[in-house]
Amino acid sequence: MKYVLFDFNGTIVNDVALSLEAINDTAKKYLNRGEIFLDEYKEVFTFPVKAYYERLGFDFNSLNWEEVGKNWFDYYQNHKEKATLHEGIIDLLIDNHNKGYKNIVLSASKKDLLIDQLKELEVYDYFDEVLGIDDIYASSKLPIGLKFIEDKDPKDCVLIGDSEHDKAVGDAMGIETILVANGHESKARLVKICDRVYDSIKEVKL
Repeated sequence: MKYVLFDFNGTIVNDVALSLEAINDTAKKYLNRGEIFLDEYKEVFTFPVKAYYERLGFDFNSLNWEEVGKNWFDYYQNHKEKATLHEGIIDLLIDNHNKGYKNIVLSASKKDLLIDQLKELEVYDYFDEVLGIDDIYASSKLPIGLKFIEDKDPKDCVLIGDSEHDKAVGDAMGIETILVANGHESKARLVKICDRVYDSIKEVKL
């Protein structure tokens, strides 16, 4: 093992409640439907996030995707102090460092904002590299994952995430994936696709 790649939202940072607030704020402005509750959220969340919006009833034949997505993004950014680190993440990062592993963030978040949030959470210095995308619309982190693995031995890498998308990215990269079930998707969904699913990051041992 040389490289431990971490998803950010839902894996490093516990922002599910904030994300749910943001989508409810957006739904109130653009949809005629009742409140979205956590159980429904965890069953429909997916990547690209545009598809998850469509599962909730957003019709982008009549709505502007960029406008709707920016509403969610603005709400999240204006309340991001509500997002906190998952318990156990710092211990795992320190343990990896002590073992000589490199900690790397691999996220579908915009890179500069991702770095800012890591610094605000006081964990930026625990990471050797931060890999993010160029916009705020969370399409996919697969291209940057594939670029990262080009000059690496897949056996030297593991990806820790909280979603079906993380497993798909790990499979495409040819590396092992570990999923935690206290993020944005339900455990029932995760255990169908991955052999290593834990209830929290505290349980992960490398």
